[in-house]
Amino acid sequence: MSFGIEGLVRGTIDTLRKIAVGPQGNVFISKFMPDYAQLVAEGRVWRANETTATASVTALPTTAGLFTLGNNEPDNGLLYVVIAVYGFNSANAVALDNWALAGVLSQRRAVTGGLDVTMARDIAAGTGAVNQLGGSIVYNGNAILDEGVTVTDDRWFPLGMNSGSTAINSATGGAVWHWLHGLVVLPPKTLFSMASTATSASNTTRKGVVWAEVPRSYLLG
Repeated sequence: MSFGIEGLVRGTIDTLRKIAVGPQGNVFISKFMPDYAQLVAEGRVWRANETTATASVTALPTTAGLFTLGNNEPDNGLLYVVIAVYGFNSANAVALDNWALAGVLSQRRAVTGGLDVTMARDIAAGTGAVNQLGGSIVYNGNAILDEGVTVTDDRWFPLGMNSGSTAINSATGGAVWHWLHGLVVLPPKTLFSMASTATSASNTTRKGVVWAEVPRSYLLG
């Protein structure tokens, strides 16, 4: 037997919903929309990638953040939830060149106004290079997108599987897309950096990130 109740259920928005509760207190819910559709509808999801390709590194990255998303919110500001990362293979001069994405999350205060690193806004907010998913509003948030910054730690981790080129030299067009599903959350004054690794530095890639900007109440209650 289940019991129907009706009330305000806290989600991405407070909305009136009907839910069913089982005899042990378990709640039965139905999923009507795909993941992230509500965040997109609220205008909270953004996407940006490098404007030019950068060379891959041939060993585990250390301190070179080739593409970086920095949260420059005030201390009590929005949290940045990384939903997905991606990369395009722009060129490679070596046949059968394999490449992958790596990331690092710096929890040290490290953006403009922080303690360690000053980031450059290489991708300007109002140029259309930062796109709103599900809308057409020009980005007016506090994120800083830097196409080359020295990070303060080197605890890098792989971002999904790798991609390989064809057997033809200079083949382009390969791409990778990896869902992070919010495993990376950026509090104010922290940053998330990416780099591509490859069997040859002749492999150049354009890396990108999809993220949501949400109030603390969405995650922390």
